[in-house]
Amino acid sequence: MDSDTLSRTFSVPDFIVFGLLILVSVAIGIFFAFRDKKHNTTENYFLGNRKLRSLPVGLSFVVTFQSSILILGFPAEAYAYGLQYAMQCVGVICGYLLAAFIVVPIFHPLKVTSVYEYYYLRYKTNSVRYVAVTLGVIHYTFYMGIVMYGTALALESVAKLPMWSSILIFSTAAIIYTSIGGFKAVIWTDVFQSLVMLIGILAVLFKSTIDAGGFGNIFKLSESRLNMLDFNPDPTVRHTFWTLVFGAPSQFFYLAITQAGIQRINSTPSIGAARKLFYIAAPIYSFTWILVLIQGLAIFAYFSNKGCDPLASGQVKNLNQIIPFTMLELFHEYPGLPGLFIAALAAASLSTISSGLSSLSAVTYEDFIKVFFKNIKDQTGTNISKVVVVVYGLISVGFAFLLSNVEGPLGQIMASFMGAISGPEVGLFLISVFFRRAQAKAVVAATLTGMGFVLWIIMGQNFSATVPKAPYLPLGPTDQCPLLEMENNSTVTYSENQTLAHFGTLITNVTADPNNVKTVHESSRTGLQTFYSISYMYFNLIGCLTVITVGVIVSLLSQPEVPEPVSEKTVLPLSIFVPSCLKSRCLTYSSVELSDLNEREVTIEMENGKAHRDRTV
Repeated sequence: MDSDTLSRTFSVPDFIVFGLLILVSVAIGIFFAFRDKKHNTTENYFLGNRKLRSLPVGLSFVVTFQSSILILGFPAEAYAYGLQYAMQCVGVICGYLLAAFIVVPIFHPLKVTSVYEYYYLRYKTNSVRYVAVTLGVIHYTFYMGIVMYGTALALESVAKLPMWSSILIFSTAAIIYTSIGGFKAVIWTDVFQSLVMLIGILAVLFKSTIDAGGFGNIFKLSESRLNMLDFNPDPTVRHTFWTLVFGAPSQFFYLAITQAGIQRINSTPSIGAARKLFYIAAPIYSFTWILVLIQGLAIFAYFSNKGCDPLASGQVKNLNQIIPFTMLELFHEYPGLPGLFIAALAAASLSTISSGLSSLSAVTYEDFIKVFFKNIKDQTGTNISKVVVVVYGLISVGFAFLLSNVEGPLGQIMASFMGAISGPEVGLFLISVFFRRAQAKAVVAATLTGMGFVLWIIMGQNFSATVPKAPYLPLGPTDQCPLLEMENNSTVTYSENQTLAHFGTLITNVTADPNNVKTVHESSRTGLQTFYSISYMYFNLIGCLTVITVGVIVSLLSQPEVPEPVSEKTVLPLSIFVPSCLKSRCLTYSSVELSDLNEREVTIEMENGKAHRDRTV
């Protein structure tokens, strides 16, 4: 490897390609601002008048929840830890299918703009609603901060742009086209950005595969990383078949009950169209997921083939920078292609940021402004919502700067800290939908308990001295690397039996055995410290199950003598999990498809002018 690699950076064509993506995204927002000037209503601004088609909405759903975490974090995950992460695609599919048959029949007939309106309709009080709103706002502002940080980190690596300037560029662009163009601008920029993302991913994959000697050589050089099927039942192992398959569904189900998910569900014209968007999103998301993981293997094989692993040699100090570093190495002779990759990363990030801003603006308007100012004019509300977009954009910028000192794979950072919020929210939703006797005070207490419990585990895992960080798999050779100047002005080379693990600081002389660090501390751990070592993939599930368990127990103990009536539109029977071929035999009322049942009930209510159902569940 040439030592010039260390000083490579963006060329003028790269900046042009990158700048064009930003300009096109803003132009789409301006287009829809002028096109819908005569339809300046909150329903059009937040939901596109509920007339959008499944395909663009499905693509938007995919890229909204990919962002820089997928472009940077997932290939880096495969590079350092192998292909195990691919098993999480099972969780993606399960989570999306559950959403299609649980979330869609609840929210589409209700025609709500904010996901949190559901909790008011369910419990007839704002207490549950505001707890859920608070968690949702924290989740999305923090999530946008992670996305901004990841993108800025990549630009700092390849374009030598200061992190603060990159964060401001992305946030400003997203704020402009989201605030002026509304939900339609978000959807169609997502479609455009999804194409740019795919081109960027494929470009890196194809070039690294060719330079590594083809797919056969990739799997030969990356043999230690072909570790998809690990059936170790130990819940403290970071990734196994069990942690990925059973820990993931609640994570991806949660995406459907976020404000961004509900806006997409309710922007479609029918229940069938809303379900179809999940049928589109699940395979596309899974395909992209596996594609970027294979990209990580190809990059590892490429550097192994050249005899200089940049992570092992210290040329890359942060695992999340391995992909932009590789992109400059691969395409330095092709001006504009590095810019295309960063444009793909920018596309993913802008999609997430714009969707988040639109969602948070909708939540603020529906759950706060309309609640306290009931007679507000629709056009006034739309204008206020545009200002709210700017405010949330600035808050997310603050989160991005706070995250600039956090190390580790972006995917793990997101899954760990988000699990404390998303898991309890999933539990809150499920107990509300399926447990008719759930009480408002009980579910509030349960949600706070679940969040506190997961935060306790996270804090214990991050601050307990005897809980080791998972070391990387054996890294590639470094015998062909140039001598690198270290901070103390001495030079260092690395032998093939040494690796570097980077979690906060560089740890030298870690042996290639991935279980080495664990065995050192195993005998000295207490039971509590072992509990702290539980895989971060279970955080979401733990939070969900805690809320359901505590919520059911407290609701039963505090059940009033005369139960509060529950709106039948806000609950579902457990019979939706019974196969249709058994419904007519087991349950007399279940022979009708649930989607048809919901639509018929809404029609009955409209005809009778009152909330009434002709059956009892």
